[in-house]
Amino acid sequence: MKKNKYYIYLVASSYYKDIANRQIKFASERLNKLFGSNKLILRVVDIEGSLEVPYVVNYILQKFKKVDGIVTTGCLIKGETNHFDNISKIVSEQLTILSVKFNTPITSGIVSVSNKKQILPRTNGGKKDRAVEAVDAIYKLIVSAEAI
Repeated sequence: MKKNKYYIYLVASSYYKDIANRQIKFASERLNKLFGSNKLILRVVDIEGSLEVPYVVNYILQKFKKVDGIVTTGCLIKGETNHFDNISKIVSEQLTILSVKFNTPITSGIVSVSNKKQILPRTNGGKKDRAVEAVDAIYKLIVSAEAI
């Protein structure tokens, strides 16, 4: 790691509060482990829903000069309408566009599940935890970019 400090933002959709709290906890722990607590400047931004995530990410990238990466978390549970599919697609596409536009790593730990039974394995800090996977991805992107 080349820098003395890494400014990482964690944008957390807290529509499902208990899930969001687990995601923030496990993502924060993993970020501190990978970057080291002495090098990590972590800013958690707690917002209501997943659809708002791209707006907040865009706002952060425009407002702050020191942004080394952004990890996003949240949970989408499929309902009886196509709302789930629309939100999943829009959020994913917009985060990719913002990452390229601002040349900043942005990863998604937003869990998309068909039912509530699928949530726990993806938010328990284990191998399939989406927030942990998103943190690992942001770390690898930053390390790889520094090596180029």
